[in-house]
Amino acid sequence: MTVGLTKGNAISLIGSRFGNRSDLDTIIEDELNLAQTQALEGGDFLPWFLIREVKTTVLAGTTRVSMDALGASDLTTNGSFSSDSAWTKGTGWTISGGKAASDGSQVTTSDLEQDVSVTQNSYYTLRFTLSGVSAGSIIPKIAATSGTTRTGNGHHEERIMAGAGTSPRLEFTASADFIGAIDNVSVWGEGDAKLLRVYEHGGVYWGASGATAPTAELLRGTYKYLWSKLNTESPATPTHYAIRGRDLILYPVPAADFELFSVGYHRETPFASLATGNSNAWLRHAADWFIAEASFRVAYHLKDNESLQKFQQEAAQAKGRVMMAHRANAHPTETINGGGAA
Repeated sequence: MTVGLTKGNAISLIGSRFGNRSDLDTIIEDELNLAQTQALEGGDFLPWFLIREVKTTVLAGTTRVSMDALGASDLTTNGSFSSDSAWTKGTGWTISGGKAASDGSQVTTSDLEQDVSVTQNSYYTLRFTLSGVSAGSIIPKIAATSGTTRTGNGHHEERIMAGAGTSPRLEFTASADFIGAIDNVSVWGEGDAKLLRVYEHGGVYWGASGATAPTAELLRGTYKYLWSKLNTESPATPTHYAIRGRDLILYPVPAADFELFSVGYHRETPFASLATGNSNAWLRHAADWFIAEASFRVAYHLKDNESLQKFQQEAAQAKGRVMMAHRANAHPTETINGGGAA
């Protein structure tokens, strides 16, 4: 898989496939540009599925991670309630022992809240854990838009479109009789990278909390198998993942915060806006398809039939992976099996 190329590196990479002949550099550059133009103007999906790596912090105890949040940052402050700070507490709410608890002493609804930086009409992924719930209910809100009413213990996650609240605020509105505690609160935007699908042949890596580079690759398993094991084994360092719709299921449940590095297909800025002085910006995240297509074109120019067939097959396999990613995004509940070599 080819990730993070510059234009010069792409020319060198393709050149190495043809004996590093310096006289081919201009031809290779022309063929790269033609491959780009054909993909963009020919109606193919490639400009929407360039490969990129993103890093996401995953909190201890998380069983699943939404693809819509990969590459985004947590917008909350003190979501772990490690201190009595950053949150405004209504009647009945206290913060201690790493949790915010409502004791039921409120006589009407009571909010636990903090200001967050969100944009109206944009979607955000909210995660939180409830424990010790013995009465009542709680409703999460982002900028005045209500989420799902919750009445039970456990980890909860949902997407909420930020409303038009006068102050962009995250709120947890406890009912007049709510007794329970909340922890592990986080709010994630869509992520600048706009991940559409994790690369089918792997591309999910683990790193210690705060790491800038991955430590080990997570192995892909089936959702049914991993989910059946989640409730029977103790939290530990994740070793496997599975894809379920728009979620990555992690196994085992992480025992500590860690960094998740993901390689996948992302929606990019349309080519038209890159035309001025930056027409080859796609090469910074070039997919194998571009490289294979350009290599095929160079082989055709040289009338190298052996290489021609090799790169034609390579391009077809890379294109197939992209098309499967498109289908998987359009039909997220389907099981999609990738084919071809990475």
